[in-house]
Amino acid sequence: MKFQKTKQSLFMMAGIAVLAGFISKQTFTTTNSQSMKSVYELAINQSKEGKHQQFLDTREKFVEVLGKESATLNEGKWSPFFTVAPDLPLEQILIGMTHWNSMDGFCEAAARLMPQPVAADYFSSFNPLAYALLEPVDGLPFDMESIKKSGNVVEFAIRKGKTADSFGEKRDAFFRSLENFDGYEFAREFKVYKLNEQGIPNLAENTQAVIIVWENGEKFQAAAPQIFPSKPYVDFSEMIDVETYFAAFPTK
Repeated sequence: MKFQKTKQSLFMMAGIAVLAGFISKQTFTTTNSQSMKSVYELAINQSKEGKHQQFLDTREKFVEVLGKESATLNEGKWSPFFTVAPDLPLEQILIGMTHWNSMDGFCEAAARLMPQPVAADYFSSFNPLAYALLEPVDGLPFDMESIKKSGNVVEFAIRKGKTADSFGEKRDAFFRSLENFDGYEFAREFKVYKLNEQGIPNLAENTQAVIIVWENGEKFQAAAPQIFPSKPYVDFSEMIDVETYFAAFPTK
């Protein structure tokens, strides 16, 4: 599996949360007709050195304020136990996801939340590893409760296709192959929106995120050594660049 992480991409990620506060409903609505569909905000953050407890405490306070926004429908977090980047301290990383009723709802809330001290305190405690707004590729609702069950393993990945058909036949063949493994439950694909330099969400070209759910850690660990060298996986992986990948457990 390939894992790309450049200094430039990390620099852009560091500014994303701040840029979100400058998005206006009017600006976004005129550039994206999808603004009234549900979206899922995915944030993968690593606490700064010596600030992990501060990261946890300020995150809890920020999420409490976030939950009072009428546009938020659900929120969850996951602790990673596996990734393909060898030097990441997984014990300092949390994966957070928020279900918003619409892109407009997200933008309006960001404009209110970002100037508040509770946001400044939280964002000063971590370095962002990945950030995106997700929308199901199939257009069907996605129930976040389905990935919050204790004991499940949840894989999060963002991949950029190398060709126009990267998420076509070979992608489908790979995910059909997962059905042969004990413990595999389901996978969902998402369109990926990233914020540009003006803080406006734009659809990322030929890029999709995926969430894969396994019944438990033992079954995931048993399947993984067989999956990664398999022909369906190798064929699909040759068509994509993996921007982000983590396997994680739901956490409170």
